[in-house]
Amino acid sequence: MSDATEPTVKAVQKNDDGNWYYVVTKDGVEGPKVGPYDTEEEAIADGEESLAEDDIA
Repeated sequence: MSDATEPTVKAVQKNDDGNWYYVVTKDGVEGPKVGPYDTEEEAIADGEESLAEDDIA
């Protein structure tokens, strides 16, 4: 049995500039912040799409 966890996507605000970024966490390691996006929903949607593409590749 593996201790690896499912990758997760979360949205964060990097600065107080009002922009949103997504971060993918895999096996407890947080990746870089990717963005900017205008809304939290856009950031999460793009992060989940990126994660799905990585899974397929």
